[in-house]
Amino acid sequence: MPATIKEVILENFMSYKYSRIPFKPGLNIITGPNGSGKSSILLGISVALGQTYTERGRRLSDLIRRGEDVARVTVVLDNSPIRSRRPLPWFRSDEVYFTRYIRSDGQYWHEINGRSVPKIEVYRYLSKIGLNPDNMLIIMHQNMIEEFAFLSAQEKLRIVEDAIGLRGYRSRIVSALEKLEYTKREEEKVREMLAKAEEALSYWREMHDKYLRRRELEEKLQLLKREKAWIIVRDREKDLEELAGRVKELSGEIESTKLMLEDRIKRIEELNSKITSLENNIINGSINLENGISNLREKWMKYANLLADKKLSEFKISLLERELDSLSREEKKLRRKIRELKNKALEYGARVESSRSLSDVEEDLRQIELSIAALGTIPENVVEAFEKYSTAFEELSRKAEEAALNRKKALEELEKRINIWRQRLVNVISEVAESYRWFLQRFDAVGDVKLVNLDDFANAGLELTVGFKGLEPALLDPYTQSGGERSTAIMCFLLALQSHIKSPLRAIDEFDVHMDPSNRAAILDMVIQQA
Repeated sequence: MPATIKEVILENFMSYKYSRIPFKPGLNIITGPNGSGKSSILLGISVALGQTYTERGRRLSDLIRRGEDVARVTVVLDNSPIRSRRPLPWFRSDEVYFTRYIRSDGQYWHEINGRSVPKIEVYRYLSKIGLNPDNMLIIMHQNMIEEFAFLSAQEKLRIVEDAIGLRGYRSRIVSALEKLEYTKREEEKVREMLAKAEEALSYWREMHDKYLRRRELEEKLQLLKREKAWIIVRDREKDLEELAGRVKELSGEIESTKLMLEDRIKRIEELNSKITSLENNIINGSINLENGISNLREKWMKYANLLADKKLSEFKISLLERELDSLSREEKKLRRKIRELKNKALEYGARVESSRSLSDVEEDLRQIELSIAALGTIPENVVEAFEKYSTAFEELSRKAEEAALNRKKALEELEKRINIWRQRLVNVISEVAESYRWFLQRFDAVGDVKLVNLDDFANAGLELTVGFKGLEPALLDPYTQSGGERSTAIMCFLLALQSHIKSPLRAIDEFDVHMDPSNRAAILDMVIQQA
């Protein structure tokens, strides 16, 4: 047998003045009415073993019996030899006393066999026998069944790993991850240094070519500036050509409109003469009065239309002449500008024709200027610097190869550890799932225990599903199932997990929360059978 609890001693702890509660190997059930102190015993065990849960959200001094100044809780572990080896081989006695003192002034401390020790040492000894008091699958207080349902899949997997002894696998993976990250950082450092050395070496190697390179770029720069200047002239000449075309077009339009105006004036004069003649004939009575008036009305209508056309043509000519005047001034201004641009372009050389756009040439100019600026100056100590950086580059190249090899080995080790962790986990959880399904059958229920995101170590998790009375299995969570269904499913899971738990102690307070009497009896029967 492992290091089981032989006895719990409570002194001035909660409602207990002094009490010794013996335990035997196997199943121990503490029963009693509400308020009789059952939960206090489990709380005492937790406090003695340094469980963090007991220190969260409360003052430990509140656990001291009223009227007392100090409380003491002790858990006695059986350390008898098993096949000539003690569970806690660091102690030669058959019993090991884990004690915690709590004072009303807020001070507390741990002792092991009467020797004061820090809490971390208590945890170190307990971890050797697979007992983690902070794991709710090991010590489950009141309402923790509900808390378990609230845990994420990742949190569930973490506490299950810890409970079944796979915490070391995860720790080794984390260690391998840290080693891999370290080797990556080291490789990155060397690579960065190597890149800088390579850049410097390349710089010194190319120094003797810099002058020729700069001259070549400057020649290209001058050619591009020349091309740019004449492209500007070309573009303005195109603008002038378009403007001249518009002037010509306007001039033609003015001429045609003037001809039209002359025609209107001539026709008005002719029509005016006809109207005068017709009026005289009507007055003289030489023509029929009714026909004459009708004819006169028709001619006056034509006269009015021709007069309106005349006014419109005059107005149009006025507008066109103003526009022509404006364009003519603009044309003169543009011609002066082109002369200036040509004079400026001639400073770069004779005219060159180009089919490229101004923006293309300007982009080439910018690139050339950047290239020239990037060349910098040429130092004098070229040979010495080149030899120095050559040696440094060779040394860093060797270190980079070594760092890459270390990273590769670290990655292989990580993958190996993850594969071992994954395979071990799959094996255990498949057995747990089978037992879980078997236990659920007692309650006319179906369900499963599944690993999720197993290919993603950081996000791998554990999910429980359950369905009662013919319902399809649904994810176990705080909302889908009733309280009794959750408690029953979680107890089935805990029982399925039992054979894989490494801790010598498992305790649960009020497992039957929300259960109906028949389910409570069935669970208790299964607990006893498991024991």
